[in-house]
Amino acid sequence: MFAVTEVDSFESIGIRCDPLTIDELRTEYAALQKPPYFSDRHWTTIIMDQTIPDKLLLEWIDNSYNLAVKKLTRKIRAELSL
Repeated sequence: MFAVTEVDSFESIGIRCDPLTIDELRTEYAALQKPPYFSDRHWTTIIMDQTIPDKLLLEWIDNSYNLAVKKLTRKIRAELSL
């Protein structure tokens, strides 16, 4: 899993994050909050308040996906052609 959201309201999105940069990003962007249900060291919640540029949001979602793929076994990555 690399992202979660409430699809009916889409008020926020939860994504995986690099533990080395998440605190810095939360300081820089008020829309990034600690997640209510996941580890705040590896996940963040992005409040969809239009303060994050789409390009940056898409970059963070791509990074989240890549972090999730890295956790897959080599066998599963090969089966999925990743």
